[in-house]
Amino acid sequence: MNRMLFVVILTEPRLRRESWRALLQAQPGIRVVACVGEASGLAELDAPDQGVALLVDLEDPAVETLRIAARLRPAWGALVIMCTYEHREIAPLLRAGAMGVLTRDSSVAELVSGLVASARGELVLPGSLTGEVLADILGTPSSDAEAPPVLSPREDEVLRLLARGQTNKSIAQDLLLSVRTVESHLRAIYAKLHVASRTEAVLWAVAHMNPSPG
Repeated sequence: MNRMLFVVILTEPRLRRESWRALLQAQPGIRVVACVGEASGLAELDAPDQGVALLVDLEDPAVETLRIAARLRPAWGALVIMCTYEHREIAPLLRAGAMGVLTRDSSVAELVSGLVASARGELVLPGSLTGEVLADILGTPSSDAEAPPVLSPREDEVLRLLARGQTNKSIAQDLLLSVRTVESHLRAIYAKLHVASRTEAVLWAVAHMNPSPG
């Protein structure tokens, strides 16, 4: 890991928060910047705007908790800890803004790599369920007779950078745009793709777009 990974822990029991902190702080290249018991506590944290993984460990993974987290800290990559992989439970979490899931049986190495990927805006899904999860979120693939959504060249660029895990700020810097203009393009992209969140847009790009040249 070349750069420091910042992690925020979201779980209700205090002892569990401290256990996660102790485990992660012992890993090279990881800094736990905060532990909170509820999503509303994210608003007041003094933490970076990007390069942050949000570890979510709830007894009953609450979709509303993720929605609040995504609204308060949209650039953070939320990784949810689940008891078991079940694609019908994973899809709602991704729709709410999570970047991926792991189970309690995952190894420490898998946890660290999952947090790194989430912080980069990359999806963390079990390979065996990726197709089913994509189908749940995106619906049945369009038939050849159906016209695909038409994105403008600029919207295409924005979506490709989004799918590479870039934040609105870094997209704006790469394309020499204002952050407000990037946000406007994203709203148009969401409307054309019929998606409601950043994660859903990334999933659409993964399923439908060819890799960006270079």
